[in-house]
Amino acid sequence: MTGILALDIETSNYSHEIGGWGNTHLFEPSVVATWDGENSTVYCQKHAEVEHEMPDDVVIKNLHPKTLGKDLEKHIEAGGRLLGHNIVKFDLPILRDSLDCWTASDILSKSKATIVDTSVILRSVTGHSVPLSDAVSHTLGRDKLMSSHDAPLEWRRGQYGKVAKYCLDDAKLVYDLWAHGNDEGFVKSRSRETGEVMEYEVQWE
Repeated sequence: MTGILALDIETSNYSHEIGGWGNTHLFEPSVVATWDGENSTVYCQKHAEVEHEMPDDVVIKNLHPKTLGKDLEKHIEAGGRLLGHNIVKFDLPILRDSLDCWTASDILSKSKATIVDTSVILRSVTGHSVPLSDAVSHTLGRDKLMSSHDAPLEWRRGQYGKVAKYCLDDAKLVYDLWAHGNDEGFVKSRSRETGEVMEYEVQWE
């Protein structure tokens, strides 16, 4: 256990359908997944449909603000931190505004102490946004299970288990990216200026 809890969310709709990224209250969260390096939890609107498709060691819970909020609160109160890629601008605001999860609001108000956002940190060292797919591909040699753009469509097709697995895998990828940067002191991504894959020193703390 590291005290780090990686979190990722998926929605069943797109930003262009609700008037842009600023309308976080209009997103429809479908799945939230967390991973602490040992334990994984999936919170899902279709938890009954997803349960039989996930490995036995994954805890499945209904996606409810009180259920998720209590789990996150317990983690933070124990001195843990929350990890994510673009979690400050996307995941937590959506959970706060759309799911009405008060714990997300509380965590955001203490962001410097409780949140590690790999997207924010990588932007600060590279000078541009770095997609998670780019960072994990060049750093870890791994690929995402699908494009984030495909997740809402797959959900609408009834592929609930597929989306849940993708969400959990993304949480694990963020965790492993954080662990690599923490252990090795660098993350790789492609430079927008030169097109070359570069090593960037990172300090997540």
